[in-house]
Amino acid sequence: MADVQFDLSFDGTLLPDADPSAVRRQLGALFKLDEAGVARLFTGKPVFVRHAVDVATAAKFERVFAQAGAVLSITPCEDAGGRDAASEQGDADPNEAVTVRAEASLAPSAPSGLALAPQDGFLEPTGPVKMPDLDTSYLSLVSSPDWSLEDCEPTVAPAPAADISHLSLAAIDTPDPRDNTD
Repeated sequence: MADVQFDLSFDGTLLPDADPSAVRRQLGALFKLDEAGVARLFTGKPVFVRHAVDVATAAKFERVFAQAGAVLSITPCEDAGGRDAASEQGDADPNEAVTVRAEASLAPSAPSGLALAPQDGFLEPTGPVKMPDLDTSYLSLVSSPDWSLEDCEPTVAPAPAADISHLSLAAIDTPDPRDNTD
């Protein structure tokens, strides 16, 4: 996977909570771009930031763009051998590509140990599923034709009757209305 190369492009997409003016200012300062260079980044069309970079460089640029509040597009290179002929000859349109002088301005960081996975297929190979052998020989089907789901309901035991033999009723003493001394 070390020989896989990636193209980095930016089309002006920002993270949902990012302030557009702050992102423009941070990317301009980070990559030392003038007003025209920053304007070329935010045209809405994909602008190549780097061509044919390795995984570590792609991850570093993605992290820097995310910290600024922007979304960087990373795509595998179609021309893994290097830059295309137009870029090598120097006759590329300046609106199509922005040369970013960011490697000097990026703070060195420890390698993250992360790598980009291939776009197709699963991340892990599928292994055989080991199912335990279940003994179902004791199970049987109901053979009666008049069977219903009510037959499956559990029987509910009646609640035990409370023993109230020790209780008795007593007369309530009511005050005589004639004895009112209030």
